[in-house]
Amino acid sequence: MTHEEYRKASAVSVEEAQRTLFNEYFNYVYTIVFSRLRSCAGREDIEECVGDVFADVYMHYDSSRCSNGDISGFIGTVARRKAIDVYKRLTKRGIESISIDGEEALSIEAPDDTADTVEKKELRSSLIQCIEHLGEPDSTIIMQKYFFMRSSREISELVSLTPEAVRTRAGRALKKLRDKLTAMNISL
Repeated sequence: MTHEEYRKASAVSVEEAQRTLFNEYFNYVYTIVFSRLRSCAGREDIEECVGDVFADVYMHYDSSRCSNGDISGFIGTVARRKAIDVYKRLTKRGIESISIDGEEALSIEAPDDTADTVEKKELRSSLIQCIEHLGEPDSTIIMQKYFFMRSSREISELVSLTPEAVRTRAGRALKKLRDKLTAMNISL
């Protein structure tokens, strides 16, 4: 959609212009937001961020100040900035620290499951890295299917493939992932 097309559609019906813009750019915005937030956010947070991106676009986009070029640059910039803000907000929660004196630090004992927790984090990190090395769209398919529990039909809309192609790629990607993990001496 160009600036001129959006301006003409807005003159007829603002709601219809916004609906058309949403339908045309939803996958684009979702991909940007998902790639930034997949390591720290749940499905609800990602979808909320996508909604916020479109709300910002609707409120702040001024088609009268733009040339006849494509609108996607503006939308992409808003999506990246909003995703970065959400990423900072979500990761800030987990980094709160407490000041401790030297003697207090010696008296504090680690919880019994510390080694287990560290091991799980390292395993999760290795798994995410292996998934990212699969490349697109395989990494998105695996993340959506096994981390966000989406169906092949839902994933097919995100990656512009048929549900059958998503299932086939998921099977091949899982085999590649298994091989990579086996090479790293990791078994799940």
